Amino acid sequence: MSDQSMNTPYKETLTAFDQAYTAFLAAFGQAPDAALGYVPPGDEYALGVLLPHLEDTLQHYTKVLQQMQRANFAPLDLGSTAEQEASARRHAFLVAQRPTGADRARMLAELASKHQMAMEELAGVNEAASTRAAPVIYSAGSAPYPTSARDILGWLSDHYREHTAQIQAMLAQWRAEAHH
Repeated sequence: MSDQSMNTPYKETLTAFDQAYTAFLAAFGQAPDAALGYVPPGDEYALGVLLPHLEDTLQHYTKVLQQMQRANFAPLDLGSTAEQEASARRHAFLVAQRPTGADRARMLAELASKHQMAMEELAGVNEAASTRAAPVIYSAGSAPYPTSARDILGWLSDHYREHTAQIQAMLAQWRAEAHH
C-alpha cells in the first residue's frame, strides 16, 4: 500500500473500493455471453470465472478481517494444511469451469452479495482502527505479514482493478481470435 493511500481518509478508500467494483462490472458488462467461457492461451481462468474468483477473494479477506478482530489483532495463522488443500481444490474447480450466458445473472448476483458483505464488514471499521494490524501467516512456512483493514481494502480494490484490465485484454484477444 502506498504512503499516499495511507494518508487518504478511510471513508474515501471505502468509496474507491466501491468504485473499483463498479468499474469491474462495467468492463464485465462488455463481455458477450459467447466470450464467458474463453480462456486465453497461457491463462488459467475463463473470462467468466473472474467473478467467482473475485468472490473467493472477497470472502477470504472478509473472514481474515473478522478473525483478526475476534482475536483482538493477535497473531493469526492461515497456513494450515487443510486450508491450503481446500484452496487448491477450489482453484482446480474454477480452472475447469466454462461459464455461459445462462450463468451470468447468478454469477453477478453472487459477486454482488460477496461485495456487499465485504463492504459492510470494512465499513464497520473506524478511521482509528483502520491501520491496526495483526501479524497474519497466509501460507505454511511463510513469515507473518502485518495486515490491517486498510491493507485489505487496498488489496481488494487493486484486485478489482487488475481484473478490470484483464477483462479488457481478454475481450480484445477473444475478438481477434474470433475473426480469424
